Amino acid sequence: MIALRRIAHPRVLLPACGMIFLLPLVLSLPTLNAIAAAPSERSTLWEACRNKDGEAALGACMAIINTRGIPIGERAAAYYTRCYHYILVHDYRNALASCDRSLEDNPSLVDAWLNRSTIRSGFGQFDLAIKDATRALALANTNSDRAGALRNRAAAFVRRGKIAESQADLDQAARLQSGDVYNFINRADFLLQVGRPDEALHQIARARATRVTTTFSQQKMHADIGLLNGKALVELKRYAEALPVLAALLKIDANNSEAHALKSVALARTNNVGAARDALATARRLPLSSPDAAGVFREAEQLVRELDSAMAPRLENSAEPARERSNRVALIIGNTTYQNVAPLTNAGRDAEALAAEFDALGFRKVTLLRDLSRAQMFAALRAFAADAETADWAVIYFAGHGLEMGGVNWLAPVDAQFKTDRDVRLEAVSIDELSAAIEGVRGLRLIVLDACRNNPFAPQMRFTNSTRSLGAGLARVEPEGGTMIAYAAKAGQVAHDGDDGNSPFMKALLKRLKQPGLEISMLFRFVRDDVMAATGRQQEPFVYGSLPSEPFYFRSAATANR
Repeated sequence: MIALRRIAHPRVLLPACGMIFLLPLVLSLPTLNAIAAAPSERSTLWEACRNKDGEAALGACMAIINTRGIPIGERAAAYYTRCYHYILVHDYRNALASCDRSLEDNPSLVDAWLNRSTIRSGFGQFDLAIKDATRALALANTNSDRAGALRNRAAAFVRRGKIAESQADLDQAARLQSGDVYNFINRADFLLQVGRPDEALHQIARARATRVTTTFSQQKMHADIGLLNGKALVELKRYAEALPVLAALLKIDANNSEAHALKSVALARTNNVGAARDALATARRLPLSSPDAAGVFREAEQLVRELDSAMAPRLENSAEPARERSNRVALIIGNTTYQNVAPLTNAGRDAEALAAEFDALGFRKVTLLRDLSRAQMFAALRAFAADAETADWAVIYFAGHGLEMGGVNWLAPVDAQFKTDRDVRLEAVSIDELSAAIEGVRGLRLIVLDACRNNPFAPQMRFTNSTRSLGAGLARVEPEGGTMIAYAAKAGQVAHDGDDGNSPFMKALLKRLKQPGLEISMLFRFVRDDVMAATGRQQEPFVYGSLPSEPFYFRSAATANR
């Protein structure tokens, strides 16, 4: 848990109108034409940039940035403040872009390094977070800044499994800035990470009792305390106590997806199925508020599925085909927060939306996983292969980065680096591994890949063999009979990630999955037409492979009302 400084020390001087106080961080709305602004107008803009919320603050900060002749230090401060507002709503992608711009203008801005480490941790990029916090520590010239850098680094260290290093940083921060509320907040976070929730509650109580005199965001401080309190109570199975704590937190931070997922877990554990489902649906619509949220999501998803299954009516007398009724399984992977390249906007949301739709369609088991390393991807495929052996349908969906090299298609885990062409084989997962995981299925074998959104690794990759080359998108495949592989964009094309919730491909797929009576081959033909229309014919989904003569329906005409 990391403090966001709402107003830092006065470091930018405006001509003829006094001090401008730096706020926290940065990114971009549509660029405005440069404008001239009198000192009094800039003072008004700064007041809004610092103290307004949402679009009003972002627009005011951007107006300052686009003021003609603005001093570079003041522009850095405006970008930094924009970043602050994005962090508060967990929009880490825009926050990162703004913070980067701030540091381009002023690489000595300690607060920007501190807040960028916050963003990196939000993405799960803990090694990069450690580097940024270490940089902030080297630049810091006050005990407050040094303590903040140490606490930020401690939060990343513990999530990398470096327990001793995290403990040492927390101890040093407490010595530098004794009595600061974030000493207790970060200590509670550390204790939760190492499995000591009862001790974490003691630190949370001390945080609540601490008189706050520093200048960081009070909103974020109270949200951090509430989230840690809710997490500790859920881990201790004190669900009835956790619910009012989480309700209070969500009044402060309505976009906290982890809080909504925790609420879903607590409601499910107290058998409030409808409310648990609603809380989970809300969580799915929001960006991940922290890397810790992924595990809570999985627990909430599993609990809701189990409760729905227990409450479902018996289907022995149903007229639906057996395969549609129950014996379908799916593995859904959404890789969003890549550790060494920019994150994707919609891959995780697409995965969550498809998992929810498959649940609604009555799949026997839907496994939703997010942000997997290479080892975790192989482990997931091994586990899914066991599920698939007894299934009539097995579906694997992957959203994330993918690449083709030398005619072979590879999927990128979130820990991939791909510094050289040799690394691809060692750090990626071949599409052939997906096919192998479902080869024992006796009915439909379907692989859906939204994995050719772009290849951000290409500019940094060094080639050691002149015969190897990278292609655009993925290469065409020829799967064995009975297997269908659907690409979001046909071989050689790059798919759109989308900018408003889901990719064009996922929007089309969800639309057609809800339509009863579409045989699977026709369903993907409709998806193709929808995506072509939505992208101005720039993206054409494509299906490879062949199926037996038996028709396959996600939703038959008999289930139109389901």
